[in-house]
Amino acid sequence: MEEHTSLPVNTIIQPQQILLPKKVYIGDTAELRCTFNSNAVIFNQLVMDGPADLSLSIFTAPLDAKDFEILQVKLNPAGVNYYQLSVIFKAWKTGSVQFPPIQLKDTIIEFQSVPIVSITEQNNTTVLKDTVSPFLLPGTTYKLYGAIIALILLIIIGIRLFIKRERIIFYINNKRLLKKYKKNKKQTIKELQNMAKNTESDKVFAENYQHLIRKYLEVRFDYVFSNCSSSELVKGFIAATNNLASEQKTEAFGDIASTFIRTDYIRYKTGAALFENEKQDMCRMVIEKIEILESVEAPEALEGGENA
Repeated sequence: MEEHTSLPVNTIIQPQQILLPKKVYIGDTAELRCTFNSNAVIFNQLVMDGPADLSLSIFTAPLDAKDFEILQVKLNPAGVNYYQLSVIFKAWKTGSVQFPPIQLKDTIIEFQSVPIVSITEQNNTTVLKDTVSPFLLPGTTYKLYGAIIALILLIIIGIRLFIKRERIIFYINNKRLLKKYKKNKKQTIKELQNMAKNTESDKVFAENYQHLIRKYLEVRFDYVFSNCSSSELVKGFIAATNNLASEQKTEAFGDIASTFIRTDYIRYKTGAALFENEKQDMCRMVIEKIEILESVEAPEALEGGENA
């Protein structure tokens, strides 16, 4: 790996970034996953034999060890002139952390700042709370709690009586939607299992795989993923879920999206072929990610978005 020099820079790349996990706290190990397109020869040379570990000397400025620690920088092939750069790091301060750009030959990759969350800020806590003295007279606690419970029960009964018709309609529609999701999931998993066993060519497999997964995603998230290129799938997921999906589901979708870049490479690159057992491993991995997307989460994780 060549050291950064003062040669003139011809190309600046600003990749699409995904931070995994979505919320990173001080001391957490996190990954900044960057996807970009470039026809620069240097990238093709680096990944000619597969994923490449890059030296930290490719950063154009010294790394501030007080703010963060870079553990690994890895470049993966992701299709024809498409690449995925993964920066594994730990942060040592809250707020925005800015990595210096990376330079390879005459190409510079610039990063957006990475937000690091403070636990105290997350919980809106700045100081320890003072102890509070009892404000109820002895003997009145049970009467007060009993009155509160009785009032809550009366309110609940009143609300249920008021919205009974609307709740029945919602219940029926929700059951239909869940049945639709269940059928969509079952059919997709069955097709993936069959595709893993088929002896069709790698290019036919890649094309059929993309059609199948796009169809599944469109039904599951009610969003036209067929209009999205492989590099735009994550944007489509964010739009479909109003960026309210959980960290686990966002990461699972990112893994599914990465297979589209790989299968694009198989479809359009002359002579490209899957590795041994890659078809089976890909289908198995996507089935696991579909299970995560279909999993039911705690109400607080779903609050504010029906598609999460």
